[in-house]
Amino acid sequence: MCGRSPKRVISYARVSTGTQAATGLSIDAQHRAIADASAARGWRVIECVTDEAISGAVPVDERPGLSAALALLEHGDADVLVATRIDRLARDTLATLQLFDRAERLGWELITLDAPEGTKTHGGRLLVGVLAVIAAHEAGSARARTVAALQSAQRSGKQLGRPSRQPEEARVLAKQLHDEGYSLRDIAAALEVAGILTATGKTTWHHSSVATLLRSEDET
Repeated sequence: MCGRSPKRVISYARVSTGTQAATGLSIDAQHRAIADASAARGWRVIECVTDEAISGAVPVDERPGLSAALALLEHGDADVLVATRIDRLARDTLATLQLFDRAERLGWELITLDAPEGTKTHGGRLLVGVLAVIAAHEAGSARARTVAALQSAQRSGKQLGRPSRQPEEARVLAKQLHDEGYSLRDIAAALEVAGILTATGKTTWHHSSVATLLRSEDET
């Protein structure tokens, strides 16, 4: 029996916080939804790639999972990249639209379950654009909450920006933002915005140093 081979799908999932995992956006939930949708179309999932604890603000080529998926697609080893939602791809309108344009130019397909037509039709392009703007707006709101948290910390008397071998202000602020569901990368960015120095007096924070900071908070 002759026929076309089913499209080869890469399932892409991303979470930036533990809170997302508890609200129906867990890695497993995303991959299951993509598997079900692919099976309904007669497509075959050949790879599941994941970016965990990575903000949607991180450029697509700097995410280990997504960059690996793009390499497979652009080498012709897969046909379609599927994510559950536009905001799993990016939290920046231009970055989202550029990713869809990249797929179109290089001959692979990109769809999300909330925009299942992709950009193949006028209606699909319109929906992708609207959802990309919404994702960017939600990201902006998250940044605004970060600023509010910083201002709240300052009003409560925490001395931000003071060098310390044991950065108590960093632990307090990191725990506050972590409890609100921010990712380690977002917390690192907030600590830099606040001007809080690391224990060694550096101005740059990394997600790994934030993780160490939170562990030390748990042990106190």
